[in-house]
Amino acid sequence: MRVTNKMLVTNSLSTLNKGLEQLEYTSGRLAAGKKLLVPSDDPIGTGNVLRMHRGLAETRQYVANADYGIGMMLAADSALTDLTEILQRARELAVYGANGTLPADSLHALAKEVNELVDHAVQVANSTYGGSYVFGGQETTKPPYAIASSDTEGNIEAMDDYQGSPLPTVVEVGPGSTLEINVPGNLVFEKAFEELISLRKNLSEGKTDEISSETLGNLDGVISQVLRFQAEVGAKGKRLEITQSRLKGLDLNLQTLISKTEDIDVAEAIMMLKMQENAYRLALDTTARIIQPTLMDFLR
Repeated sequence: MRVTNKMLVTNSLSTLNKGLEQLEYTSGRLAAGKKLLVPSDDPIGTGNVLRMHRGLAETRQYVANADYGIGMMLAADSALTDLTEILQRARELAVYGANGTLPADSLHALAKEVNELVDHAVQVANSTYGGSYVFGGQETTKPPYAIASSDTEGNIEAMDDYQGSPLPTVVEVGPGSTLEINVPGNLVFEKAFEELISLRKNLSEGKTDEISSETLGNLDGVISQVLRFQAEVGAKGKRLEITQSRLKGLDLNLQTLISKTEDIDVAEAIMMLKMQENAYRLALDTTARIIQPTLMDFLR
């Protein structure tokens, strides 16, 4: 086969272009720090990376859900601690009021303090976290409780009906795994309001026998109930913390797997780039030697 000067030029240019393509391929991935820039680089690896990125996004949403739930649980725990203190103080006042020797003025003063405790309990029942009402159940946008009526002296006589949802708020912390993150207020505060208002009325009316025979026992029952709910909240909060810790570990593992699949080995890439640069320079030098002088070179 006769080899012409045009064939030499064409083959040399083809070789040089391939060398440039290899340089562009390697330098582009080195600059991006990724070995997978387009699906054709590794179709199977690209599919795996896409699935892992989707799993990572889901995991981070679960972590955010757990974080929100932990915040709600902490807010509920703090509120229930306040409610317990309110009830315990009310019980102390009930013990004082059960003493049949106290004058009417003293009983009236105790009743006024109990009324303040009722008002404080309303504030506790309407506690919020991140703009959501903690004890509203699934209805987190409006206060669960409001005062229905007061007498001429400002004493609270009745509460409005519960405005929240009887169903608890639920968050998803894993595929098919959910957890209740709040306690509907009607389960916690109904009896508390009832007994506090009853105690205030009995003190105002001097019914010391009823305080001794009924109110003290009822307050003890409410305190026990609140402590039980608080224990449940604490247990759920602990579970959420454990779940969140596990999810964060999964997040880190997914990031590691993604990095191993799509990130470039910098040292290997730099070595490959230098080899390709040397090969390209050698190709340029060889091409310059192979291509023969033309007629124009002799005419100069």
